[in-house]
Amino acid sequence: MNRKDFLRTSSLLGIGFSFPSLSLASLGQKKEEDKTIYSSVFSVDIEHLRKLSNVIAGDLPTRINVTKVADTIRPANVVVEGENPDEKMTLSRTVYQVIFPQGTIMLDSGMDLETHRTFGKTIEPYYPENFENVKEALNKANLIILTHYHADHSAGVIRSEKIDELAYKVWVSKDTAELLIHKPHKPTVEISAEKVHQFILVDFETYYPIAPGIVVFKAPGHTIDSKMIYIRLADGREFIHSVDSGWSMQNILKEKMKNASWVSENEEQLRAQYKWLNRLMKTEKNITVLCSHDNEQYNDFIRKGILGNGLTI
Repeated sequence: MNRKDFLRTSSLLGIGFSFPSLSLASLGQKKEEDKTIYSSVFSVDIEHLRKLSNVIAGDLPTRINVTKVADTIRPANVVVEGENPDEKMTLSRTVYQVIFPQGTIMLDSGMDLETHRTFGKTIEPYYPENFENVKEALNKANLIILTHYHADHSAGVIRSEKIDELAYKVWVSKDTAELLIHKPHKPTVEISAEKVHQFILVDFETYYPIAPGIVVFKAPGHTIDSKMIYIRLADGREFIHSVDSGWSMQNILKEKMKNASWVSENEEQLRAQYKWLNRLMKTEKNITVLCSHDNEQYNDFIRKGILGNGLTI
Protein backbone atom coordinates (compact mmCIF):
# COMPACT_ATOMS: atom_id res chain seq x y z
CA MET A 1 0.00 0.00 0.00
CA ASN A 2 1.46 3.37 -0.96
CA ARG A 3 1.49 6.51 1.18
CA LYS A 4 -1.59 8.00 -0.39
CA ASP A 5 -3.64 4.84 0.10
CA PHE A 6 -2.45 4.46 3.69
CA LEU A 7 -3.41 8.02 4.52
CA ARG A 8 -6.76 7.56 2.83
CA THR A 9 -7.56 4.62 5.09
CA SER A 10 -6.60 6.46 8.27
CA SER A 11 -7.67 9.80 9.64
CA LEU A 12 -8.40 11.43 6.31
CA LEU A 13 -11.41 9.13 6.26
CA GLY A 14 -12.17 10.42 9.72
CA ILE A 15 -12.77 13.89 8.36
CA GLY A 16 -15.74 12.46 6.53
CA PHE A 17 -16.95 10.55 9.54
CA SER A 18 -15.81 12.60 12.46
CA PHE A 19 -16.87 11.64 15.98
CA PRO A 20 -18.33 14.83 17.37
CA SER A 21 -20.30 13.40 20.30
CA LEU A 22 -18.41 10.41 21.66
CA SER A 23 -18.52 11.50 25.29
CA LEU A 24 -19.58 9.30 28.19
CA ALA A 25 -22.61 11.46 28.76
CA SER A 26 -23.87 11.11 25.20
CA LEU A 27 -23.21 7.39 25.12
CA GLY A 28 -25.08 6.94 28.36
CA GLN A 29 -22.90 3.99 29.36
CA LYS A 30 -22.35 2.92 32.95
CA LYS A 31 -18.74 1.90 33.51
CA GLU A 32 -17.01 0.13 36.34
CA GLU A 33 -15.41 2.57 38.77
CA ASP A 34 -11.98 0.99 38.37
CA LYS A 35 -12.08 1.66 34.62
CA THR A 36 -13.29 5.26 34.60
CA ILE A 37 -12.52 8.34 36.61
CA TYR A 38 -15.71 10.39 36.71
CA SER A 39 -14.82 14.02 36.81
CA SER A 40 -16.35 17.25 35.63
CA VAL A 41 -12.97 18.19 34.17
CA PHE A 42 -11.59 14.90 32.82
CA SER A 43 -13.52 11.75 32.02
CA VAL A 44 -11.97 9.14 29.72
CA ASP A 45 -12.86 5.45 29.49
CA ILE A 46 -10.07 2.99 28.64
CA GLU A 47 -12.51 0.40 27.33
CA HIS A 48 -13.98 2.92 24.95
CA LEU A 49 -10.52 3.85 23.74
CA ARG A 50 -9.91 0.18 23.01
CA LYS A 51 -13.12 -0.10 21.03
CA LEU A 52 -12.37 3.03 19.02
CA SER A 53 -8.90 1.72 18.21
CA ASN A 54 -10.65 -0.92 16.08
CA VAL A 55 -12.97 1.29 14.03
CA ILE A 56 -10.48 2.05 11.25
CA ALA A 57 -9.63 -1.11 9.36
CA GLY A 58 -6.02 -2.00 8.64
CA ASP A 59 -2.84 -3.43 10.08
CA LEU A 60 -1.96 -2.32 13.59
CA PRO A 61 1.30 -0.49 14.24
CA THR A 62 4.29 -2.66 15.08
CA ARG A 63 6.45 -0.37 17.20
CA ILE A 64 7.06 3.13 18.52
CA ASN A 65 10.34 4.95 17.92
CA VAL A 66 11.63 8.00 19.75
CA THR A 67 14.38 10.57 19.41
CA LYS A 68 15.22 13.80 21.17
CA VAL A 69 16.32 17.05 19.61
CA ALA A 70 17.35 18.87 22.77
CA ASP A 71 17.61 18.78 26.55
CA THR A 72 16.44 21.33 29.06
CA ILE A 73 17.92 21.35 32.58
CA ARG A 74 15.84 22.76 35.43
CA PRO A 75 15.91 22.71 39.25
CA ALA A 76 13.92 19.72 40.50
CA ASN A 77 11.49 21.94 42.42
CA VAL A 78 10.61 23.75 39.18
CA VAL A 79 9.71 20.49 37.46
CA VAL A 80 7.90 18.95 40.46
CA GLU A 81 6.56 21.06 43.31
CA GLY A 82 8.20 20.32 46.64
CA GLU A 83 11.34 18.66 45.27
CA ASN A 84 14.89 19.65 46.22
CA PRO A 85 15.81 22.99 44.61
CA ASP A 86 19.49 22.03 44.72
CA GLU A 87 18.95 19.01 42.48
CA LYS A 88 18.74 19.27 38.71
CA MET A 89 16.37 17.41 36.38
CA THR A 90 16.98 16.92 32.67
CA LEU A 91 13.93 17.25 30.44
CA SER A 92 14.24 15.74 26.98
CA ARG A 93 12.57 17.37 23.97
CA THR A 94 11.29 14.29 22.18
CA VAL A 95 9.56 13.28 18.98
CA TYR A 96 7.76 9.95 18.64
CA GLN A 97 7.17 7.91 15.48
CA VAL A 98 4.59 5.13 15.16
CA ILE A 99 5.59 2.45 12.66
CA PHE A 100 3.01 0.64 10.52
CA PRO A 101 3.65 -2.05 7.91
CA GLN A 102 2.59 0.49 5.28
CA GLY A 103 4.02 3.74 6.64
CA THR A 104 4.54 6.02 9.63
CA ILE A 105 2.74 8.55 11.80
CA MET A 106 4.71 11.26 13.60
CA LEU A 107 3.58 12.41 17.04
CA ASP A 108 4.63 16.07 17.13
CA SER A 109 7.51 17.55 15.17
CA GLY A 110 10.31 18.78 17.44
CA MET A 111 11.98 22.15 17.03
CA ASP A 112 14.86 23.82 15.28
CA LEU A 113 17.86 25.35 17.05
CA GLU A 114 16.58 28.94 16.86
CA THR A 115 13.34 27.93 18.56
CA HIS A 116 15.23 25.88 21.15
CA ARG A 117 17.19 28.99 22.11
CA THR A 118 13.97 30.77 23.05
CA PHE A 119 13.57 28.33 25.96
CA GLY A 120 15.54 29.32 29.06
CA LYS A 121 18.32 31.83 29.60
CA THR A 122 21.38 29.61 29.16
CA ILE A 123 22.81 27.56 26.31
CA GLU A 124 21.49 24.01 26.66
CA PRO A 125 22.17 20.80 24.73
CA TYR A 126 20.82 20.58 21.18
CA TYR A 127 21.23 17.62 18.83
CA PRO A 128 21.24 18.86 15.21
CA GLU A 129 21.80 15.42 13.67
CA ASN A 130 18.70 14.14 15.45
CA PHE A 131 16.66 17.08 14.20
CA GLU A 132 17.86 16.43 10.64
CA ASN A 133 16.47 12.91 11.03
CA VAL A 134 13.22 14.36 12.38
CA LYS A 135 12.91 16.59 9.31
CA GLU A 136 13.45 13.62 6.98
CA ALA A 137 10.95 11.53 8.96
CA LEU A 138 8.38 14.33 8.72
CA ASN A 139 8.89 14.51 4.96
CA LYS A 140 8.34 10.76 4.59
CA ALA A 141 5.52 10.39 7.13
CA ASN A 142 1.98 9.56 6.14
CA LEU A 143 0.54 11.74 8.89
CA ILE A 144 1.84 14.26 11.45
CA ILE A 145 -0.17 14.81 14.63
CA LEU A 146 0.37 18.04 16.57
CA THR A 147 -0.81 17.37 20.13
CA HIS A 148 -0.88 21.03 21.15
CA TYR A 149 0.38 24.41 20.02
CA HIS A 150 3.61 24.74 22.03
CA ALA A 151 6.70 25.51 19.99
CA ASP A 152 8.76 22.48 21.01
CA HIS A 153 6.01 20.31 19.52
CA SER A 154 5.01 22.37 16.48
CA ALA A 155 8.14 24.16 15.23
CA GLY A 156 9.40 21.21 13.17
CA VAL A 157 6.39 21.72 10.90
CA ILE A 158 5.97 25.47 11.13
CA ARG A 159 9.65 26.24 10.52
CA SER A 160 10.11 23.66 7.78
CA GLU A 161 11.22 24.91 4.41
CA LYS A 162 8.84 22.26 3.06
CA ILE A 163 5.78 23.36 5.01
CA ASP A 164 3.66 23.61 1.87
CA GLU A 165 4.50 19.97 1.07
CA LEU A 166 3.84 18.86 4.65
CA ALA A 167 0.64 20.83 5.24
CA TYR A 168 -1.82 18.36 3.67
CA LYS A 169 -0.82 15.64 6.16
CA VAL A 170 -0.58 17.73 9.37
CA TRP A 171 -3.46 16.85 11.72
CA VAL A 172 -4.53 19.51 14.24
CA SER A 173 -7.64 20.15 16.26
CA LYS A 174 -9.45 23.39 15.60
CA ASP A 175 -8.57 24.77 19.03
CA THR A 176 -4.89 24.11 18.33
CA ALA A 177 -5.25 25.83 14.97
CA GLU A 178 -6.73 28.92 16.62
CA LEU A 179 -3.86 29.10 19.10
CA LEU A 180 -1.23 28.64 16.41
CA ILE A 181 -2.71 31.58 14.51
CA HIS A 182 -3.66 33.97 17.30
CA LYS A 183 -1.38 33.08 20.24
CA PRO A 184 1.93 31.73 18.92
CA HIS A 185 3.90 30.22 21.78
CA LYS A 186 7.22 31.71 20.65
CA PRO A 187 8.11 34.42 18.09
CA THR A 188 9.76 31.79 15.88
CA VAL A 189 6.48 29.91 15.33
CA GLU A 190 4.27 32.70 14.09
CA ILE A 191 2.18 31.35 11.23
CA SER A 192 -0.54 32.77 9.02
CA ALA A 193 -4.14 31.59 9.00
CA GLU A 194 -3.69 30.79 5.32
CA LYS A 195 -0.93 28.30 6.13
CA VAL A 196 -2.80 26.70 9.04
CA HIS A 197 -5.92 26.26 6.95
CA GLN A 198 -3.94 23.96 4.68
CA PHE A 199 -3.68 21.50 7.60
CA ILE A 200 -6.21 18.76 8.38
CA LEU A 201 -8.45 20.67 10.82
CA VAL A 202 -10.66 18.52 13.02
CA ASP A 203 -13.32 19.43 15.59
CA PHE A 204 -14.35 16.73 18.05
CA GLU A 205 -15.72 16.41 21.57
CA THR A 206 -13.64 13.82 23.44
CA TYR A 207 -12.24 11.02 21.27
CA TYR A 208 -10.98 10.83 17.70
CA PRO A 209 -9.76 7.63 15.99
CA ILE A 210 -6.78 8.48 13.78
CA ALA A 211 -5.60 5.17 12.32
CA PRO A 212 -5.73 1.46 13.19
CA GLY A 213 -4.79 1.19 16.85
CA ILE A 214 -4.51 4.96 17.45
CA VAL A 215 -7.02 7.23 19.19
CA VAL A 216 -6.46 10.87 20.13
CA PHE A 217 -8.40 12.16 23.13
CA LYS A 218 -8.71 15.57 24.68
CA ALA A 219 -6.79 16.24 27.90
CA PRO A 220 -6.81 20.00 28.55
CA GLY A 221 -4.86 21.22 31.53
CA HIS A 222 -1.27 21.79 30.45
CA THR A 223 -2.82 23.93 27.72
CA ILE A 224 -6.44 24.35 26.74
CA ASP A 225 -5.81 22.35 23.53
CA SER A 226 -3.74 19.51 25.02
CA LYS A 227 -4.39 15.92 24.02
CA MET A 228 -3.19 12.45 24.89
CA ILE A 229 -2.90 9.48 22.54
CA TYR A 230 -3.86 5.83 22.99
CA ILE A 231 -1.75 3.40 20.95
CA ARG A 232 -2.31 -0.35 20.57
CA LEU A 233 0.44 -2.36 18.86
CA ALA A 234 0.06 -5.55 16.86
CA ASP A 235 1.76 -7.54 19.63
CA GLY A 236 -0.96 -6.47 22.07
CA ARG A 237 1.00 -3.86 24.02
CA GLU A 238 -0.85 -0.65 24.83
CA PHE A 239 0.47 2.84 25.45
CA ILE A 240 -0.96 6.10 26.71
CA HIS A 241 1.16 8.98 25.47
CA SER A 242 0.50 11.55 28.18
CA VAL A 243 2.47 14.20 26.25
CA ASP A 244 3.01 17.19 28.61
CA SER A 245 0.48 16.41 31.32
CA GLY A 246 3.59 16.01 33.47
CA TRP A 247 7.07 17.12 32.53
CA SER A 248 8.31 14.11 34.50
CA MET A 249 6.69 10.85 35.49
CA GLN A 250 7.21 12.13 39.04
CA ASN A 251 4.49 14.72 38.41
CA ILE A 252 2.13 11.89 37.56
CA LEU A 253 3.20 9.30 40.15
CA LYS A 254 3.28 11.79 43.03
CA GLU A 255 0.30 13.75 41.68
CA LYS A 256 2.28 16.96 42.05
CA MET A 257 2.12 19.99 39.81
CA LYS A 258 4.88 21.70 37.91
CA ASN A 259 6.21 24.76 39.75
CA ALA A 260 7.50 26.99 36.95
CA SER A 261 6.62 30.67 37.23
CA TRP A 262 6.18 30.99 33.46
CA VAL A 263 3.68 28.13 33.19
CA SER A 264 -0.06 28.66 33.61
CA GLU A 265 -1.95 25.37 33.91
CA ASN A 266 -5.31 24.14 35.14
CA GLU A 267 -4.46 22.30 38.35
CA GLU A 268 -7.86 20.67 38.74
CA GLN A 269 -7.72 19.17 35.26
CA LEU A 270 -4.14 17.93 35.63
CA ARG A 271 -4.74 16.35 39.05
CA ALA A 272 -7.70 14.47 37.57
CA GLN A 273 -5.45 13.24 34.75
CA TYR A 274 -2.76 12.13 37.22
CA LYS A 275 -5.34 10.13 39.19
CA TRP A 276 -6.61 8.51 35.99
CA LEU A 277 -3.12 7.60 34.80
CA ASN A 278 -2.16 6.20 38.20
CA ARG A 279 -5.33 4.12 38.29
CA LEU A 280 -4.50 2.72 34.86
CA MET A 281 -0.94 1.86 35.85
CA LYS A 282 -2.22 -0.02 38.91
CA THR A 283 -5.08 -1.89 37.26
CA GLU A 284 -4.00 -2.27 33.62
CA LYS A 285 -0.62 -4.00 33.66
CA ASN A 286 -0.48 -4.10 29.85
CA ILE A 287 -0.53 -0.30 29.56
CA THR A 288 2.65 1.78 29.49
CA VAL A 289 2.42 5.53 30.09
CA LEU A 290 4.77 7.69 28.02
CA CYS A 291 5.88 11.14 29.16
CA SER A 292 7.32 13.46 26.51
CA HIS A 293 9.97 15.18 28.58
CA ASP A 294 11.03 12.52 31.09
CA ASN A 295 14.68 11.94 30.24
CA GLU A 296 15.06 9.03 32.65
CA GLN A 297 12.16 7.26 30.98
CA TYR A 298 13.58 8.08 27.55
CA ASN A 299 16.88 6.38 28.35
CA ASP A 300 15.29 3.49 30.27
CA PHE A 301 12.72 2.61 27.60
CA ILE A 302 15.33 2.67 24.84
CA ARG A 303 17.65 0.47 26.89
CA LYS A 304 14.84 -2.03 27.57
CA GLY A 305 13.63 -2.04 23.96
CA ILE A 306 10.21 -0.66 24.88
CA LEU A 307 10.84 2.20 22.42
CA GLY A 308 12.99 2.12 19.31
CA ASN A 309 16.11 4.29 19.46
CA GLY A 310 15.92 6.85 16.67
CA LEU A 311 13.53 7.31 13.78
CA THR A 312 13.00 5.17 10.70
CA ILE A 313 13.77 7.30 7.64
